[in-house]
Amino acid sequence: MDKEECYGLFQKYVRNMKEIRGLATPAIKDIKSPEDYYEILYSNFVKISELSDENRKLIEKYLMPVLKNEVDITEDTKELMPLFVEMLVENSSFKEVDVHLSEILSDIFLSDDGDSEKVDENSRVISMAKKVKSDYIVISGLTRYHNPDTLKIRKLALDNRNQLATYLEKDAFSKLSDEAKGMALQFSLMGALLYENNLYRMPDSYWQRCLDILETALDILNDPFYKESLPDYAWDAYEFRIYYYGSFLAYSILPESVAKKAYIYAQKALEFLKTCTNENIVAAVDEEQERDLLYLASVQAGYVSARDACDVFYEAYEKRDRLDYSTTGINKNLDTPSSYLSISKMMDLQLNEKEYDRYKEIEDSVIEYLYKIPKKSDQYLKCVTILVNFPIYFREVPGAMTFEEFCLNAFATIHPQTYVHSKMVARFSECLVRHLLKLHPEYFIGYPGCDDTDQVKHNAEKIINYTYHAALCHDIGKIFIIDTISMYGRDLMDDEFSQIKNHSESGARIASEHASTKDYVDVIKGHHVWYDCTGGYPDNFDTSKSKYKVIIDIVMAADCLDAATDIVGRSYNIGKTFSDFEMEVREGAGSRYAPYLVELLGDTETRKDIEYLLNEGRKKIYSEAFLRIKQNIISLSP
Repeated sequence: MDKEECYGLFQKYVRNMKEIRGLATPAIKDIKSPEDYYEILYSNFVKISELSDENRKLIEKYLMPVLKNEVDITEDTKELMPLFVEMLVENSSFKEVDVHLSEILSDIFLSDDGDSEKVDENSRVISMAKKVKSDYIVISGLTRYHNPDTLKIRKLALDNRNQLATYLEKDAFSKLSDEAKGMALQFSLMGALLYENNLYRMPDSYWQRCLDILETALDILNDPFYKESLPDYAWDAYEFRIYYYGSFLAYSILPESVAKKAYIYAQKALEFLKTCTNENIVAAVDEEQERDLLYLASVQAGYVSARDACDVFYEAYEKRDRLDYSTTGINKNLDTPSSYLSISKMMDLQLNEKEYDRYKEIEDSVIEYLYKIPKKSDQYLKCVTILVNFPIYFREVPGAMTFEEFCLNAFATIHPQTYVHSKMVARFSECLVRHLLKLHPEYFIGYPGCDDTDQVKHNAEKIINYTYHAALCHDIGKIFIIDTISMYGRDLMDDEFSQIKNHSESGARIASEHASTKDYVDVIKGHHVWYDCTGGYPDNFDTSKSKYKVIIDIVMAADCLDAATDIVGRSYNIGKTFSDFEMEVREGAGSRYAPYLVELLGDTETRKDIEYLLNEGRKKIYSEAFLRIKQNIISLSP
């Protein structure tokens, strides 16, 4: 295949990915009834399956041989792949098409140096610069939750950025093309964002390395050599980025000394904006967001009390336009309340009655705002990214949503497929436990408060209710990886699957922090562990030692049942029948599945209820999802 044809296929891949995103999140306002919603989703995912198949074939034929080192990288490939990488991230913006694939391809082409005598330094610098941007998007995603690979990935990203920074040395810089010089300046500075960390307290030395990047940039800004070497560069934008990136440190948990420096950068950014005449800068940056950063830094620096800062954030939040989905609107409706919640939790603010009311207002309004967002817009992904801050900083308060309720509402807004899946697994689990209690109550001996069958029977409804809610919460860890579980356009890469596998542990970790979900930690953590603990994940959790062992095994089976049989919301394989699943359970009885499931699924009454849930029950839950979304949209109408 010639280059032109191959380039056309890469363009088709990008078009398919964008179309898939739109099909997966249809605009509710254009759908009239629950029945239409189900049929449209079904039709859309048939189309998604077709588009995904096209993408898989392209990857298998043209990319996998390169990824697996099965072929030599030709000159044509070296020329085409960087163009494809750029399409996947869209270099002119931060619009993500398939950032993870771009990261993998960048790694290959950055490491494939060949004969160093023949390497085009300008091309190398440009590739390294683009990788800093894609690294930032990846790390920004990983910092949403506890991922064991974050430190390793961050180190590799910083190694690349530091190598790029060597081209800022005057001798090397002077030999570059103007394009490469500009890329080296912009993305070496952007390396400061690679230190983003909103989950852990890091030592001063960690942040000092970040501050060194900003201080080096200030030295470059004030050195006539660089402006003379690149007179047409947008130096005003470069100056603003220094202040802007410095103020972004305030989104992390900072030592006081570092927070004071972030405060100074935020002040400089605001001062710069007051006199800025560059329309591109003014259009791209929201001044109110910068004020939020100033207050975030001021609290951590000890200049302002947490309560005073929260008052400022809430007063700004009250002035929002609830239907504004511009960059400014998103910042006011999502970023400002996120800052309010983060300061409140990080500074362990003791809440009073007024703040309880504020929490309720914020949690309700954030969900309502997300229900209304145009799902096909470029702003949608930005909203999803900001949303993941809310579970991190969430606090349960009287009169407001529980953490369980917030997560379910969040799924309904941003990923209805996971909402439906959670409800289906809860219904399947409830059904299986109800029938198992009738057939074999002795299996529940050991459940808290159940030392014999009489106590099991006495607590039957309590066990059923526990099972339902534990199953409802089993996937809450996926709220941190919506972008990964929404990857319908191709098969997941190995490290993406590792992220998926981490959701049970991250879900259990965050569930343990809240009263409404802490009792379900074992089920959340163990719902992918095999009955005999020889397979599944995480591999360090022995479910046999849990008092909720029988519930874990039931939820695990219910999860597999829904995943196997749902033909809506999945882009791979045709759904299995209930009989197919029964065969799978028989074959895996005693290893993957609990042995008693064979008898339970063969029970006439159990089978009748499961078959109802597989058909009418599932449609009702899709209808419920539609009405939930539609109702919230209507409530937001002017």
